[in-house]
Amino acid sequence: MVVIRPATPADCQALAHVQVDSYRCAYAGQFPQPYLDHFSYEEQEKDWVDWFASGKGDILLVAEHPQEGVIGYLLAFKQAGLPGYDAEIAAMHVRQDHQKHGVGSALLRKSVEMLIEYGAKSVMLWTLRGNPARAWYESLQGKFISGKTYPVYDQDIVEVSYGWSDIRVLLSEE
Repeated sequence: MVVIRPATPADCQALAHVQVDSYRCAYAGQFPQPYLDHFSYEEQEKDWVDWFASGKGDILLVAEHPQEGVIGYLLAFKQAGLPGYDAEIAAMHVRQDHQKHGVGSALLRKSVEMLIEYGAKSVMLWTLRGNPARAWYESLQGKFISGKTYPVYDQDIVEVSYGWSDIRVLLSEE
């Protein structure tokens, strides 16, 4: 049984492995390969160590499998990057071999519960336009908000945002 719990500094190495592996798999073909190749476990582990040291107080949850350790994580900000939303799901990654087994749903549910405790009434997120998870966000009643484009190497990357004006909707979804 997978346990959803707050991340600790001891999780930094595992977080880095999930993150880098997820980037290389999920973002293949969506980002230029040289961009994906520059991510290393060591660099991302240092980023997570620095994140914990910063004491930002945002929400970082891990999904921990009893035999395999950390298999996913979710980072949520208590403030949103877009006006009209109280909070933001900044990142959610689940190892490919554990996707479509409810791990992402469990991470999302727990983060929403915690955001509500902090007073959030709405939440939003950004995702790549080509991300298959968009269908999942739409099935959870996420409303398209806007898009943005930025260059990475010589390629334009397009992200789209989804929002839930009533965060509680995410608690009623399975």
